Amino acid sequence: MTLLNEPASFPTAMWVVVRYLAASPGQRQSRGVARAALRPASLLPADKADGDKTFDNAVRTLLDLDMVAQDGDDIVLRDEGRIESTDDYEGFTDLLRSRVLESHRSEGVAQPGDQGPKDLVRALACFLTLDAFGAFDENALENLLREALPKHIGDPNFNDVRRNRFGYWSRALGFAAGPLLQTPSKLTLQPDCTVAVRRAARALWPSGARLAARDAIAGLLEALPVLPGGRYSLALDLRITSPDVSSALSFALFCGEEQGWLKFDRRSDADDEVLLVDPDRAAGTNRITHLEIMEPTDG
Repeated sequence: MTLLNEPASFPTAMWVVVRYLAASPGQRQSRGVARAALRPASLLPADKADGDKTFDNAVRTLLDLDMVAQDGDDIVLRDEGRIESTDDYEGFTDLLRSRVLESHRSEGVAQPGDQGPKDLVRALACFLTLDAFGAFDENALENLLREALPKHIGDPNFNDVRRNRFGYWSRALGFAAGPLLQTPSKLTLQPDCTVAVRRAARALWPSGARLAARDAIAGLLEALPVLPGGRYSLALDLRITSPDVSSALSFALFCGEEQGWLKFDRRSDADDEVLLVDPDRAAGTNRITHLEIMEPTDG
C-alpha cells in the first residue's frame, strides 16, 4: 500500500465510508449494502457503473490502515468510540493521522521502497522543512523530494498526480493549508501544522497543564514525528535550518497563542528555554521557557 498512488483512496472518500458506518447499527454494515448506498449505479454514467472503484478503494485503504475490519460480509469500524458521531470529522482525522504515523507502518523509512504509507511520510517530512511563513506552488514542490531525500532511496518521483494527492492528504492530516481560493491550474500549499499540533496537544495534556517548553516540544515531536526534529525527519537526515525549534512548529505554536488555546511564559529564572523562529523580531527568534494549555475555544 502506498498513499500517493492509485489504488489508494483520498481522505474525503474514506470519511464518507466512515461516516456511513458510524450511523449504522453497531457501526457495521454489509459491504454490498454500503456500496449500493454510497455508490448508487443510477447516478453513475453508464460506462462507469461497473468500473468505478471509489468505494472499493476507500474500503481497501481503511482496511490497510486498520480503521475498519472485515467481518464476514460486513465492514465494521474499529476503535469503537473513537468516532463519536457522524459529524466527528476531527475524530476521524485524528485517527487517520495516528494510523499513518504509527512506527511499524514506516519502519525503515530511510530505506528504499514505498511499502505502507512511507511515500506520504517522506513527503510530509520534506515539506515541513520548508519555511512555514511562506507558500509554495507545484513548481516549487516539484523537485522537493529529489533534493531533500538521501540519494540511496532512489527517485521519489513527486509528479503532478502524487503532488495532487499529497495536497489532499497533507491538509486532511493537519500539516498544510491552502489559499482560500485555490487556482484551478496550480496547487499551492503552506507548511501549516497548526491543526495537527493543536489536536496532539489536546490529546497529550489537559487544560491547565503547565509544561517546561523543552518537554512540550519533545512530546509534540514524539506525537508528530514528521516534524523537523522528529524521528522520521531525523531518520531521513533532513536538514534543519532553525537554531532550535523548526519554522513549522514555531508557526503552529504562535498560531496557538493567537487562537487562545496556548499561552507562552518567559521566566528569567528558568533552567532552560527554547527559541522559536520569529521573523517579526530583529533577532529572528523568540525565547520561551514554559507553555500552558488553555481551555478550548474552538473545539
